[in-house]
Amino acid sequence: MRRFAIAGAFLVCTAVAALAHLVPIPPSTCTFDPLTLTVPATGASGAADPAVPADTVRIAFDAPANQIQFCAAGATADACTDAVPRPFTLGTTIGTLTFPAVFNGDMLSSGDVTIADVPIIVTTGAATQTARVTLTTGLAAAGGAVVAGAPLQGLAAVTLVGAFDPATLPPPLTGQLVVLSASCLPRPVPDKDQFAPPFVPKSLVGHITADGARIRATADVPSVSPPDLSGAPTVVALDVGGTIVASGVVSGGLGGRGNLSGTSDDGRTAIEVRSSRRGATSRIVLTVRFDAVTLPPQSPGAPVLVDLVIDAGGVIGRGEQLFRVSRDGRRVHGG
Repeated sequence: MRRFAIAGAFLVCTAVAALAHLVPIPPSTCTFDPLTLTVPATGASGAADPAVPADTVRIAFDAPANQIQFCAAGATADACTDAVPRPFTLGTTIGTLTFPAVFNGDMLSSGDVTIADVPIIVTTGAATQTARVTLTTGLAAAGGAVVAGAPLQGLAAVTLVGAFDPATLPPPLTGQLVVLSASCLPRPVPDKDQFAPPFVPKSLVGHITADGARIRATADVPSVSPPDLSGAPTVVALDVGGTIVASGVVSGGLGGRGNLSGTSDDGRTAIEVRSSRRGATSRIVLTVRFDAVTLPPQSPGAPVLVDLVIDAGGVIGRGEQLFRVSRDGRRVHGG
């Protein structure tokens, strides 16, 4: 009983300390620039016109709720205003994108942001439709490929990516998978530490070759708030030295009782999640096997940074560790 009392006291003290740290975060402003569009199937690409002061958005931060709110702010930037259409060109198609006047997202202390099901008005010629897209700094499925965003870190920009629902786009884009990428440089930089901590694998071990890869990542998380990796569409990517070398999409999400597992839509990636509880801490072991790897040439014997990222419906986990390249340059291994 004494052990449980100590654990409970620790959790209470931790919660009190966290609440004491929460202070109001001043709003930031930025513009989505660059804002690009691509059609992976055809290679067509384009972008919105360079941002002007009227395209400024205001970002409000609600750390206790782990939420942020974007709103159109215009040149004044001190209050929300009506949304302004943004002209774009995509291949031979010319049109406008109009974000909602106000839309909300979830944020973690890692700087990761997920904005679910954003309704964007897309106008091409005389046709206008409301197209929906989930934007994330994590990973998004783009047909047979995976695109990665970038969390808010330091003084750098945050990049949100997502793929429009092809059925919601107006002609001539109807039925095409269009990927949206929007970068934003918030100023002032918000205090991210007040938001909930992410799922961070601390230990990565495994090997990577041109024939395949197997990576095991381990994370210890509070038992009172373990990440829920079940049910939601899941995307995983393996990065070596700044290049994604393998990825997988499990559209149906991970399933199972207790331990979770899933196989990618193309059958080339297998994911397994095992968890065990140790008092106030749960240990999560994530094992990913990739059968298809595109490994660029590596410097024999050199260290290389390996990143494993998983995005399960907004639960974003990022783990990184230095691995080493074999003497013949054909194998990357670590752990």
